[in-house]
Amino acid sequence: MSPRFPPLLLCALLCACSSAPQEPLPERADASGLDMSAQDMSALEPVRADMADMGRADMKPPQRSLLHATPQDCGECHRQHLDEWEGSMHAYATRDPIFLAMLNKGIQDTQGKLDQFCIQCHAPVASKLGDTPVVQGEDDIWRMPLAQKSSIHDGVVCVTCHATASVEATLNAKFTLTDTTLFGPTGSPASQAAHPMQQSDLLTQSLVCGSCHNVVNPKGALLENTFSEWYAGPFNAGGDQDKSCQDCHMPAYEGEVVPGTRRTLHRHTFVGVDVALIEDFPDRAEQLALVEALLKSAATLELEQVPDQQGALALRASVRNVNNGHALPSGSTADRQVWVHLTVRDQDGGLVHESGMLDARGDLMDRVEGHSLDPGGDPELLLFGSLLFDEQGEHVTFPWEAKRSQDFLIQPGQLAWREYLIERASLRDATALTVEARLLYRTFPPFLVRALEQQGYLEGGALSAGIPIMEMARQTMMISL
Repeated sequence: MSPRFPPLLLCALLCACSSAPQEPLPERADASGLDMSAQDMSALEPVRADMADMGRADMKPPQRSLLHATPQDCGECHRQHLDEWEGSMHAYATRDPIFLAMLNKGIQDTQGKLDQFCIQCHAPVASKLGDTPVVQGEDDIWRMPLAQKSSIHDGVVCVTCHATASVEATLNAKFTLTDTTLFGPTGSPASQAAHPMQQSDLLTQSLVCGSCHNVVNPKGALLENTFSEWYAGPFNAGGDQDKSCQDCHMPAYEGEVVPGTRRTLHRHTFVGVDVALIEDFPDRAEQLALVEALLKSAATLELEQVPDQQGALALRASVRNVNNGHALPSGSTADRQVWVHLTVRDQDGGLVHESGMLDARGDLMDRVEGHSLDPGGDPELLLFGSLLFDEQGEHVTFPWEAKRSQDFLIQPGQLAWREYLIERASLRDATALTVEARLLYRTFPPFLVRALEQQGYLEGGALSAGIPIMEMARQTMMISL
């Protein structure tokens, strides 16, 4: 069970998530529209002041000793952990071509002021050691030359978590590393022969995850709220059903912690919803299978016929967030898309009605100008994610441009639904209908990738594995007319 945290440790929690709700969350009405009320940003004023100088790191680098241990160093004894980590998204954090493209664009767009904001969570140890400087070249272009240090490409490494001494705030990598000891959930005395070791409960608490899985950009826009969603949700209600981040994303199993010593271990695959987009990444197929299984357990989809409305046959698709300690989707929700693809076909297989389809470039018609070839071409689209807006209220694509965010997510346990209307007059020749609804997910939308390619930050073909669309749930219904 994950303990609830004292208020002093949660002073930076966002969106009024200072306590878990005492009553079940109400079911949400029609979530198809994007005209939801603007997020209350008042809680972010202290954060804005603290980050007035964009993302510049303010931590004095600790001495270089244990913090320079590479995952391969750790893997000399902890082979199983290394094998799992090498195929994880923590290992992929600075190999993701889309992240690298966005990092380069953000640094150039802000003339270097973005500094450590992105890399402080994607390569925390390298950032805190001062190994990720932003420099201005002779061509006056600002860059972060990652290739200058091989350790940078290891992303979120073993010592990121196992050298964390404290968490100051649950956002933007506000945690402190130590160079004098390593921490583990058991602190086995046998480990002392290899390195200084102490037991730490922090590694079993969601708090350590929250230091990077809540993100507020330098302008005060909420970009990621996963920890706060968990903190306010049913998995942190103080009962026997509580679950920490580790319970779901680092499940327990029996194995060898070091050769010849078996005990209860926790998977270091860190399965979530991100997937490797390059073919040569280790265990890519295995990680993809884990992600697909996790997604299939995250939501339910219901499909039903409801009473006609104004001479039109009415169908309802409902999505419920289940088995989740956070919203659906969560994480970098301005990039992630969860949507319903609904098709209605007559007895001959002819397409009668459709929503959630893709345009010729693979984009959803989400009513946002610039996202698709026909933004208004799918007025019934049931889509979950978030949008970013600048100071003038204009929609923006990249996280450092945003002044505020606006989400349309499904919180834990909640239901969102959409009704689809088919004019009865258009069904004159139909005697039966087959209705199919699929709940789908993908990590990045094509319009974002296209923008990075067109501006020269992402090479064509860099995403050798492609961006998969994964099915979370499917329902089919027959209707006799």
